[in-house]
Amino acid sequence: MKKEKCSKSVIALLSLMHMGVDFLCAFALFSRFIGRYADLFFLYNFCAFALQMPFGMLLDELTARSARKCYPSLLFTFSGVLLTFAGALLSPLVLGIGNALFHVGGGVLTIREDDRSGLDGQGLGVFVAPGAIGLVLGMLLKGQYYPVILAVISLLQALLLFLLYRLRERLSDLSPGKIDGKDGMIEMILLCFAVVIARSFVGMAVSFSWKTGTAAILLSVFALACGKSAGGFLSHIFGMRKTIVLSLLFAAVMYFFGDRMIFGIPALFLFNMTMPLTLYLLAGKMKGSPGLAFGILTFALFLGYLPVLYGWIRNIPPYPAGTAGSLLSLVLLLLALQKRD
Repeated sequence: MKKEKCSKSVIALLSLMHMGVDFLCAFALFSRFIGRYADLFFLYNFCAFALQMPFGMLLDELTARSARKCYPSLLFTFSGVLLTFAGALLSPLVLGIGNALFHVGGGVLTIREDDRSGLDGQGLGVFVAPGAIGLVLGMLLKGQYYPVILAVISLLQALLLFLLYRLRERLSDLSPGKIDGKDGMIEMILLCFAVVIARSFVGMAVSFSWKTGTAAILLSVFALACGKSAGGFLSHIFGMRKTIVLSLLFAAVMYFFGDRMIFGIPALFLFNMTMPLTLYLLAGKMKGSPGLAFGILTFALFLGYLPVLYGWIRNIPPYPAGTAGSLLSLVLLLLALQKRD
């Protein structure tokens, strides 16, 4: 199997697993745990998002010591899927730890395969996109045929794990390299961190008046997922700077009129295009620490969600919040590009 074809196969498998993991988390949380264990909802989110940073650091250390550089990431990926299944039966905390392990392991595998085949972030967009679809489907199906759906999804995940295991000898085994110099490193981390906090806050706090009913919810999440995936492909074709500028400028305009569905859907699509690009920027700067890079940004995601989780801020209109968030993200990402260059 050619190198690029193998990388695309691996990323496709990881992307489907990502949708399955996030589906199981949402399905279990809203079917079994929320209500009975409402006080543990914060702890689930902490485990699922904040723990990715220490897990990422551990993964980077294990990778540096391993003869086969891909094996620690595979171990985290497999452990994450298995613990997610166990958590759906046992506890939100186990569920969150499984989620974190999978995201770090699968994310680093994707970063390495994307880099090996020169995909310029396309693989990252494909990997992150299905997660939102899985979350929404899990919430919509909550409480329905729990044992049957859990068994079906778990069997599908087991099949995907088996296929990934079959490809293990063809995975990238190159050293991740050294961190790309100390010049601008701290600034790059802070800028990307701030971008993800802003994106998380806007994504969770902004409320669209038209977003009622299953059809509108599904259309919204489809637009969001397509935007994440499209960002990597368009950046590969037109360049990262042009993709960032055009997507976020048009997102700001669409959010201005976001109370109408015809503008709100493109706003979601355009605003999320830069998600994989932010990760690609930071992972490129932190060559020797892809796990830490991934974990830093998911911790930022967690922080941006906290005001909504605690009810401090929620249900704010797309204008001015979405417009301001788009323009702020644009400025921060342009500054980050300067640090890369």
